Amino acid sequence: MKIRHLIASILVCTLPFAISCEGPEELTPEENGGNTETPVDPDDPSGEENPDEEDPQPEEPEITHYTLVSEAMEDWSGEYLIAFKDSERILVFGAWDEDTYGQPASENGSEINFMTYLETEGVPVEKGDPYRSVIEKVGSHYSINVSNVGYIGYTGSKNSLSRTETAPTASDTEYLWDITYSDDIRLTNAGSTDRRLQWNNSAPRFVAYKGSQQELTLYRRGAVSGLPVDPGTDPDDPGTDPDDPDDPVIDPDDPDPDPDDPVTDPDRPNDVGWFELPVITDEDGNGIKDDDNTLYYAYHLCDGNETYGSTGRKARNYTVCYSAEHHCPLWVAAPRHDMYVGSANRTNAYQKDPKIPASIQYNSKDTGGGCNKGHMLGSAERTSSSSTNRQVFYYTNIAPQLSGTFNTGGGAWNNLEDHVDGLVCRDTLYEVVGCYFETYTDAYGKSCSPETISFGGRDDVTRPSMYYYVLLRTKDGNTGKAVTSCSASELQCVAFVIRHNMEKGHEPQAKDMMSVSDLEKITGVTYFANVPNAPKDTFNASDWL
Repeated sequence: MKIRHLIASILVCTLPFAISCEGPEELTPEENGGNTETPVDPDDPSGEENPDEEDPQPEEPEITHYTLVSEAMEDWSGEYLIAFKDSERILVFGAWDEDTYGQPASENGSEINFMTYLETEGVPVEKGDPYRSVIEKVGSHYSINVSNVGYIGYTGSKNSLSRTETAPTASDTEYLWDITYSDDIRLTNAGSTDRRLQWNNSAPRFVAYKGSQQELTLYRRGAVSGLPVDPGTDPDDPGTDPDDPDDPVIDPDDPDPDPDDPVTDPDRPNDVGWFELPVITDEDGNGIKDDDNTLYYAYHLCDGNETYGSTGRKARNYTVCYSAEHHCPLWVAAPRHDMYVGSANRTNAYQKDPKIPASIQYNSKDTGGGCNKGHMLGSAERTSSSSTNRQVFYYTNIAPQLSGTFNTGGGAWNNLEDHVDGLVCRDTLYEVVGCYFETYTDAYGKSCSPETISFGGRDDVTRPSMYYYVLLRTKDGNTGKAVTSCSASELQCVAFVIRHNMEKGHEPQAKDMMSVSDLEKITGVTYFANVPNAPKDTFNASDWL
């Protein structure tokens, strides 16, 4: 479908409220800092020079760690650990198998997890040196000599890597690489530029792929020195980097999402009144619906650097209501705006939501019941940073969707998702994406019933009978006003409702639509409670098609 710091509190909202959230005037960059004072010699606290002594030559600083590379390098030559890194492991390229090619460093037959060695400064050299890779400039490209392996390259045989003991020359482009950094490291073969050195997580190995696997991480031996500062910029105020997905650029002519938002304390989630939220009742603050202990609430602020306005407040990502009975989200509510779209790649970081009890979530990313993993809020809708994209891979944002007709190219739901993408406006589109767990008969007279299936490593997941979008935006799309500052005649809202077994190829049309109040009668959920002027009783199909 269309996907390190975690906020500790679980959403606690007693609604309705009517508070808006201001979009970013610009994203607040991290301040450059550090102590620039010369250290005082403890043996000579006065700091006075001894004229009878010659000035000592500066000593070379001792290199103690391999440091994470998090910026572009003017020259990539040096010694590195080439690694795959996720939240639990750091696996370093340091071995070879003739059948499976690049392998992680191992000891006594087991992969070495370098995360167990990781210190604040990085990986200690005594742990990393036996598996280091030497990168050297060769012409306009780089050679990579991996310890215990040799010089690696790609010679055009499927996804396989090749290796040689002979140092390549500038004409041996199959054994040379180009190295770039944006949001992650890209090691691209100079001879076959559609091939990158990546990690295959399902068939563990370092191999040359066409971008379909996991990007790598580099740790450089010693300090990391990146590209020089542009002399036209203030080094103490670097501004916003347009090439960094963790520092997205907001068009100054683009109206902010949720203008005129009063400050909301992110540590007091019961105070938020975001426009996309349905009614949430949790007066005792335990993250569970007061009158239904099978429904759990959580909200997620963006884990990247996305912030609102000059206050630097974190932008919100999405809110979820998750069903312990069905082991599936009941709904996910989120704002849609261009500020959330950048150049970060899909992370595929499937994992349990840290704010919902693990025991009621999926146990794995396994599929079943004729379904694949369907995002409620899509990965492509949160590409402003890799950190924020990872959040949409929480299991609480995933529901089982039929893979043959629904969540597939040309599938009914995919077609609707594409259509909703075109409805995002400069003011902000507010959406609730939901599931329904009772038999549903649509406007075409056809029905679908829920079914218990094996999915996500458990055998008690309910496959929904219907999915829906509930949408709210300004009619103009470019007013620069909060929706609560608009009259009902300036707003439009609608529900798109799709039977789960809808035929493949179905395109969104008027018969798929109903008023928001009519959908409320079906689901029992009250939508857009923080926008009392939302015209939920009516809709004009031509406004949405």
